[in-house]
Amino acid sequence: MIDSCGLYVQANGSNGDSAHRTGLACALLVLLGRRSEAEAVGKMIVDQLEIAPGIFRRSPYGDAFDTNPRCFSRDQASRVILAFALLGWKKELKAWLKAMAKRYFFHQNNLDDETMKWKFPDIMAIGEWTNIIRGLNWWWLYPALLILDLNYIGMVFLRKPWDGASLYVPDLKYALKKYWTPTAWLANKLNERTPWLEEALNNHSKENNGCEELCTLFQSLALKNQIQKPH
Repeated sequence: MIDSCGLYVQANGSNGDSAHRTGLACALLVLLGRRSEAEAVGKMIVDQLEIAPGIFRRSPYGDAFDTNPRCFSRDQASRVILAFALLGWKKELKAWLKAMAKRYFFHQNNLDDETMKWKFPDIMAIGEWTNIIRGLNWWWLYPALLILDLNYIGMVFLRKPWDGASLYVPDLKYALKKYWTPTAWLANKLNERTPWLEEALNNHSKENNGCEELCTLFQSLALKNQIQKPH
């Protein structure tokens, strides 16, 4: 479901994960070669969700959890940053990284979503670093990517069937596209032996109150990868 702001929301209209779903849609569109559509979605993210340079909210409307930037968690930010990296939007990436550095690389979510009291925020994860390195063309850190991309192998084996595919498969495809590493290649080979597509479709299905538009994009990504495999 896409709301009146052009953001991707749950089938029932819940918008608490709008940033995650919209960033994910944008990233998948780039991976599918649908650049103009992806840029339009990326602009929507900046216009609707970025309230200051590098500072975001889950949604432009709703309750305090939806609109308060102190509830913007890592799983929301990671999809937005992946989208910017794939788009090659270095200005937006640098603004986000600068804002993160000011918080000692902790995320914005220092409010509990139920009590709205202070909590320990998420810290910047390995996957975000690899996307930043690739997105900012820091090619001199390629040796570090050889090690950091081992994270993908761990995610293949430790993934949660519910949302694992949404949190690492697009990143893994990006890693193979930009600064290919043998560790990312191995992770991709291992991932192909998992039911990652079925898990993604289950997660985003209407039956689970997901966002069916994302199902279509994941199906297209799987088909594209299948076509590109050497025979």
